[in-house]
Amino acid sequence: MPYPDSIYNRTAAVQYAKKYAMVPNPAYPYYHGDDCTNFVSQCLQAGGCKNNFNTTHPWWCLGNRTSICWSVAHSLYWYIAVSTKENRNGIKAKTYIIEGNDRYSPEIANILQLGDLIQYINSRDKIQHTAIITGFVQIDGMKQPLISQHTYEALNIPWAKAHKKTIFHHIIEIN
Repeated sequence: MPYPDSIYNRTAAVQYAKKYAMVPNPAYPYYHGDDCTNFVSQCLQAGGCKNNFNTTHPWWCLGNRTSICWSVAHSLYWYIAVSTKENRNGIKAKTYIIEGNDRYSPEIANILQLGDLIQYINSRDKIQHTAIITGFVQIDGMKQPLISQHTYEALNIPWAKAHKKTIFHHIIEIN
């Protein structure tokens, strides 16, 4: 059954992530050692997100070429932020930013779903990595995300808590 254009197919996005987390999809470009956001964008597209050719924050992949918002972590962040704030066509999300791991709260844990995104900010306040949530585990009574990613390929590993800040994007609408 096809999904309406505005509904994110989380199941399809996660299935794609699990299939290609450890072995990249040869139909897409692969940026050795710097492929995290490209991989997550592929997952988003598998979940129904369409190429977006807007002039300020384009998000697209055509053959072996990608836009900067498709393949660079901080640019994907701004694509989502601008699409959400200005109610533009594109990926819209409820975004939470926490410092360290002590601020991960039941509020965030309860809203996150499979197919949502996590981005990490380093000690120089640069968004340096993007991953997709592909599972959950219960730790001390709270739901904790498991992520799949590229840059180093990983499937269903615990989210990293050692970063200065973590961004959680709960996707609420696409296109």
